[in-house]
Amino acid sequence: MKVGHIFTIEPMINMGTWKDITWNDKWTSSTEDGQRSAQFEHTLVITETGCEILTAATKDSIPLEHITQKPKVVESTGEEEKKQ
Repeated sequence: MKVGHIFTIEPMINMGTWKDITWNDKWTSSTEDGQRSAQFEHTLVITETGCEILTAATKDSIPLEHITQKPKVVESTGEEEKKQ
């Protein structure tokens, strides 16, 4: 690795097999068994002193509310069923 080299790390968490296939569009990937998977990525650049994560959140980043907050539970009043 040399200063200025850029790398992308793209881990996947899979319910089924780790084996992947690329679709005919030459871009989309999925697991061979089609089970649910989650994928995310970070891009890093090699610097004089180590590396910098280019995709890291900053103090000005939009909060990930769907991760940091519990969902609101709305209780049914039963009125919805009466209208049908």
